[in-house]
Amino acid sequence: MSDKVTEHGTPSEPRPPRCQKCRDIKHKRAQALANGDRQAAAKMTEAMGVHIWEAHA
Repeated sequence: MSDKVTEHGTPSEPRPPRCQKCRDIKHKRAQALANGDRQAAAKMTEAMGVHIWEAHA
C-alpha cells in the first residue's frame, strides 16, 4: 500500500499505468475533440467503456 492517505483517511493505492489500448483510445478521443468531431469523440468514450469492462473489470 501507499503511504498517501486520501481525504477519507484510507490509504490510496498507486495507479497502474494505462494499457496500450487505453492510451490509443484516449489519444483518438483527444484528437477528435481537437478537430471538433463530437460524434467521433462520443464513439471513443463508448469504446473506452467497453474496453475497460472487457479488459480491466
